[in-house]
Amino acid sequence: MDQVRFGLIGVGGFARYRVGNLLKVSGATVTAMADTSADNIARMKETHPATKDAKEFSDYKDLLKQGDVDAVMIMTPHTQHVTQIIDSLEAGKHTCCEKPMVTTVDDAHKVIAARDKSGKVGMVSYQRHFEGVYRKIKSMIESGEAGEIQFISGLNCQEWKVGTKGTWRQDPGLSGGGQLNDTGSHFVDIMLWSTGLKAETVTAIGDFRGTQVDIDSAVAIRFANGAVGTISIIGDATNWHEDMTVMGTKLGFFVRGGKLTVRNLAKDQIVYESIAGGTTPDQHFFDCITKGIECESPFECGLEVIRLTEAAWKSMDQGGVPVKVSSLG
Repeated sequence: MDQVRFGLIGVGGFARYRVGNLLKVSGATVTAMADTSADNIARMKETHPATKDAKEFSDYKDLLKQGDVDAVMIMTPHTQHVTQIIDSLEAGKHTCCEKPMVTTVDDAHKVIAARDKSGKVGMVSYQRHFEGVYRKIKSMIESGEAGEIQFISGLNCQEWKVGTKGTWRQDPGLSGGGQLNDTGSHFVDIMLWSTGLKAETVTAIGDFRGTQVDIDSAVAIRFANGAVGTISIIGDATNWHEDMTVMGTKLGFFVRGGKLTVRNLAKDQIVYESIAGGTTPDQHFFDCITKGIECESPFECGLEVIRLTEAAWKSMDQGGVPVKVSSLG
């Protein structure tokens, strides 16, 4: 198999960017698209002429009935993901979903069960899994070079409150939550994926900043291996900024401005300005389907992210008390 016919579920603004990357994959074609907005479909076809002959549907369930769709990409509001993922898998389609995969732990288990039953590829589109910096960190930790991971910290700042004002992202009925599970989902995921850590207990406080969803979050975590960490997601910031620190007993990793610095016990400092390798989520999803390789961003990653996130929300609701992740299922 060297060709994959894709159906798109949700073709709004972000989808136009995402499909631009998909169309760079040799052997990938878009044969159908579904959106409740005819204008969104028209804009997609105008932006990407290669999709002009794709069938159009207002209901994604009609798209799933098409025999010329091998795989789907889901790019819809967050609370709609769970039903769309399950329906797609049950229709026999390989399924890649934008982050966050789902908005509850229960729903995460449902989509994993549906994937296992279908035998199809199920993937969450976490692009950082395929970036050289994070793959380098992960490989050095997995090899044992870093020793045991004892601490992580991360800070993500963005003008998210202003940028999403008046959109579905600040409507809890569609988003399921705020910035912690939106842009923050990427950040939580890459810290868990690159280190292999799993959250055990979460303590969090948050600020809705006058909206209906969490905007600023301060999260403290105890991990299953005994490590501790903090994640700060600031959605009402003056500018974009991000940094990540991972401290092992032998190596420390510092990601600043997309560059990786590694320090060892001898205080040697290695700065990686750029790291070759990696790919894109679109190419990887295609390769998983056509070559049968193992998915490096499976639904289990979405499960671990929502476990930590839902525990943080629960802690916020209870005034910052510690919440055991295991209590969520």
